[in-house]
Amino acid sequence: MVVYVDDVEPVDIEQSGLDEARMVLARAKAELPRAFNAAHAASLRREIAEVEGQIEWLESEAAEAALEDAAAEHAADLWADYDLGIPA
Repeated sequence: MVVYVDDVEPVDIEQSGLDEARMVLARAKAELPRAFNAAHAASLRREIAEVEGQIEWLESEAAEAALEDAAAEHAADLWADYDLGIPA
């Protein structure tokens, strides 16, 4: 799905970052009560659902990356302790 963030150029929502996706979501939710007709409202609801899905995916990816970083840091700490002769 293509959305407009700050520019006149469209951005593929799958290529957007978390902040951009949240901005698009807020704008779509604010526009929903002012929809021109039922078709416009349905289009906005689809956009909202897709952007919410993208936000969930981005948040899960960020959480997974943070978990991997923490695991790598913990492993490095264990090896450093082992090298110093500190038991685990």
